[in-house]
Amino acid sequence: MSATNYFANAAYGGPGWLKWFILGVIVLGIGIGALFFSERAKHDPNVHSPKVAWIRAWVYYCFVLVISWMSGALGYVISNPLIAPGRTDDTTWLIVVAVCWLVSVWAYVYWWPRGTLTHGRKLYLLPTIVHGVMWGVCAGLLYLSMYAALEQFSFPGVVNALILIGILSSYNMNYQVGWWDIHVSPPHNIRATNNGKVALAHQPFLLASLTLLIMYGDGGMFVLLSTFALTCSAIALRFPPFWEPDGGPVSRDTAMGE
Repeated sequence: MSATNYFANAAYGGPGWLKWFILGVIVLGIGIGALFFSERAKHDPNVHSPKVAWIRAWVYYCFVLVISWMSGALGYVISNPLIAPGRTDDTTWLIVVAVCWLVSVWAYVYWWPRGTLTHGRKLYLLPTIVHGVMWGVCAGLLYLSMYAALEQFSFPGVVNALILIGILSSYNMNYQVGWWDIHVSPPHNIRATNNGKVALAHQPFLLASLTLLIMYGDGGMFVLLSTFALTCSAIALRFPPFWEPDGGPVSRDTAMGE
C-alpha cells in the first residue's frame, strides 16, 4: 500500500483572497468571544441557554476555520472541484459515492433520529439549517485537518483512516459528552440508543466517507457529506434558535441521555 499525499505542501494554501477571509474570521471570533464573556454571566451555567449555545458554537466555528486554513484543508477544498474531471466516467467512483450517500441517508435521516429526543422543542427550520450547515462544514474541515496532519507521517491511506477513526472515537466521546452536548446542543440523547447510534450511524458514515477520501482525495465531497449528516442531525434534535428562552437543566447526565 502506498502513502497518500493529497494535502502535501497545502498549508495556508488556496486562492489569494482566502487569507483575508481568515483574517475576518479571526476578528469575528475575537468579537464573538468578547460577547461570550459579557453574556455568560447573565445565564445559569446549569441550564441550557440557546443564546449562549449559539455564541459558543460560532466561537468554535471560527476556531475550526482558522485551523483548517493552517492545515491546508480549507484551501484544498476551495481549490479543487467538487467533482473532478472524468470522475463521472469512473464506475468505481460512482459506486463509492452512491454508497456514501446511501449510508448518510440511512444514518442521519432514518437511524440517528430514531434515538433522539426533542422534548417538545419547536422546529425553526431556517436557523436550524444555518447551524447544521456550519456544524457540518466545520466538522468535515476539522476531520480533513486531522487527516492532513497524519499524511505528514507518510503512512498508507488506510492506516491514516484507521488512526483517524481511533482519534475521532476518543475525541467525539469526550468532546460531545463533556462539552458540546452540555453547552451547545440541547438535551436529546437516549442512553439506551447511544451505542446503536455509534455502531449503526457514526461509524458506518466515517468508514464510507473516509474510503472515498483515501481512494480519490475528494475533500469537497467529504465536507459535503459531513454537512448533510449534521444538518439532518440539527433538524432531528430541533436545535433552538438564539432567541428562544433558556431551557431545562443540563449536565453530563443529560448529555448521556435518559
